[in-house]
Formats: sequence, structure tokens, C-alpha cells
Amino acid sequence: MHVWVFSDVRLLQRGLIELVTHLGFTAHAIHTPEVEVALWHLKRTAPPFPPPPPLPTLALFSGTEDDVIRLLQRGYRGYLSPQDDDAQLFKALQALRRGEIWASRELLTRTIGSLSTPQLTEREREVLGLLAQGLSNRAIGERLGISERTVKTHVANLFDKFGVRTRLELAAQVQP
Repeated sequence: MHVWVFSDVRLLQRGLIELVTHLGFTAHAIHTPEVEVALWHLKRTAPPFPPPPPLPTLALFSGTEDDVIRLLQRGYRGYLSPQDDDAQLFKALQALRRGEIWASRELLTRTIGSLSTPQLTEREREVLGLLAQGLSNRAIGERLGISERTVKTHVANLFDKFGVRTRLELAAQVQP
């Protein structure tokens, strides 16, 4: 397998190329046509993260779990921490070769959960909770001190975010 190793720190890039080569892969410092996977070193201070190259990309990155989740949501196929060893790198590159994603189970679970749950504003959560209780738009507006028209806008946004068409379908989305 051919791996493109990218870092703007030359010493780190050279070391990673040697390590990848030692693990039995062919490493390149530039993106060539035969490259199958990218190993991309990202600086901690750079969120929002750059989009990955148009090939499966493993990020070498020191950050929080939320940062890693954002990386995976952005299209990176895996993550290694600088504390990981060469055995982890080998397993990660093999996983990407097979078309898999490489990260801890906990991170993958959180990432999948965040992808399947629409991001709601605080007001949308309030409207959704009251809607699930069976309140009308007028009653929701009175309870929250907003106009009925504003409630309708929030309900329409909730329909779009959850991909539903009725209040009953939307109410069913609320976790008991």
C-alpha cells in the first residue's frame, strides 16, 4: 500500500515516512497517483480542520474527544494520537486499506450518535418538549412568551431537521 505522509514539520514528516516504510508500506512525501491512503499531521491549534485529501485519510492529532469527533464528521477516516505506537499505526493503516474507520469504540459511538441526532437550538428543544406534551402552537407561544408565528417557524425548522411531516412524527422523536 502507498501512503502519502503530510506534515508541515519536516522532521516529523521524515520520521513518519521512515516509520511507515519500516511497517512495510511505501511512503511518499508528495501526493502521487498510486497513493491509496494519507497520513495527515494536524496541528492542535488549527480547528476548524482542513478538509481531508480526496482519499482515505488518517489524522495524527492531539486534541479532545470533541475535536476528534469533528474530524470524523469532516470526512477523515481515522485518528491516531501522538501517544499511539507503531503497532496502532499499522492497524490503523490496514483498517483504512479495508475501507474501515479507525478510532476507539467510544468515539465511534459518540460520532454516530451525533450524526443521527439533529443539532437543535435551546429554543427548538423547548418547543419540541412542549409539542411532545401535546400543546398547540398558541399554547407553546404563551408558555415561552413568543408569538404563535415564531412557534410555527420553530416547528417548521424541527420538521426539516428531523425529516418528518407531521407533529405526531416529530413528537415520536422525543426521548422518553
